Amino acid sequence: MSDPNPQGSTTTSDSPSLHEGLTQFLKAKAKGDDSGNYRRNADRVITNWTDWLDQRDIDSFEQLDETVLAHYAEHLRRRVAANEAETTDSGIARSTAWTYYNIISAFLGWASKWGYLQENYARAGLAQESMPERSASQQSQQQFWTPDQRTQILNYVNKRAHDAIDEKGLDANTEARDRALVAVLAFTGVRASEIFRSEHDNRTGRQGIRWRDVDLNEQTISVLGKNQQRQSAWLLEQAIPAVERYRTISDPPTDDWPVFPTRHAPSLHECARTHLREVEDKNEEAIEAVLDENPIEEVLREYRVVPPAITTTGARSVMKRLCEAADLDIPTPPDGPGYLQLHGARRGIGDTFYRMDRGTAQDLMRHQSLETTKDHYSHIDATEGAKRAGEMLDQATDDI
Repeated sequence: MSDPNPQGSTTTSDSPSLHEGLTQFLKAKAKGDDSGNYRRNADRVITNWTDWLDQRDIDSFEQLDETVLAHYAEHLRRRVAANEAETTDSGIARSTAWTYYNIISAFLGWASKWGYLQENYARAGLAQESMPERSASQQSQQQFWTPDQRTQILNYVNKRAHDAIDEKGLDANTEARDRALVAVLAFTGVRASEIFRSEHDNRTGRQGIRWRDVDLNEQTISVLGKNQQRQSAWLLEQAIPAVERYRTISDPPTDDWPVFPTRHAPSLHECARTHLREVEDKNEEAIEAVLDENPIEEVLREYRVVPPAITTTGARSVMKRLCEAADLDIPTPPDGPGYLQLHGARRGIGDTFYRMDRGTAQDLMRHQSLETTKDHYSHIDATEGAKRAGEMLDQATDDI
């Protein structure tokens, strides 16, 4: 099998089979800096994964989506549960499950780069949510927004929005939207899948938050939590001005309007066409006339066509663009993601509150028990415990 076209592919029509893709992937790794051990491990893990897919009649990239990866994540979670319950010899440790998953993610990231996939589905919210919790050592290595990083990105989007509003007034929708998006991430502790749209999960509550879900007076956002129950996420007062100003500027025509609508023009036009055809009973010629003669935003508002919300992928693109423009010093691959990740905001605000008050952190994160919160931030307990022990030892020595 020959290597992919050097210019890459923008479609999936001519993509290889998964088994052929694995051969290409390993060949590409052989040309880079990856060790032979990595390639051998990747070969074994991805081959086992494709065997698992074969049992489900999946053998091509075109058949993959977020749901498939979520089912695989659930498979790994069951194996972790079996290991911890010691009910079978086929169980695996949490760290092993995440090693497998990360190798699959690297493979799908490579496939996405060459156009065999629209995106890396292993990084989608539904799939990652289906994985078991990471071990304490892994959690301490995950990215989280530090207080300094949070301040830097907020300072940038605040100034950008203020300048745009001074210049353009109510036309500063994009800048106001971006500021509100960062503020919601920074000051709520929400998961990205709870507020942005999942492209492959049609459940109510996974299609992006609506303005009806936001209560500025009560400082809450109603979300579908990880436990599949509606929950009230905290909206800290630090986020209120940005969200309130954005609502005034965006002027949503109905409470069912997404807080963060997509800006993807083809999606908006398709949404409008469907409504005009099926609800307004217009023929194709009349539909195209409406779309040709009016901006798409005006069409949506006039006919009360609710647009889709921005996806988690789209929100990641926004954060990448903002972090680059703000010139934030964040390690780039392979040492880091190169931008402030969506879930890093949740970890960061949780870290801040955990250092101040464990119970408040638990409530903010919406964990069912304090033990869950402690598991997520055990590295803080270890550090603080070591400091206390050192101080106690010094005190004991002084008393001798």
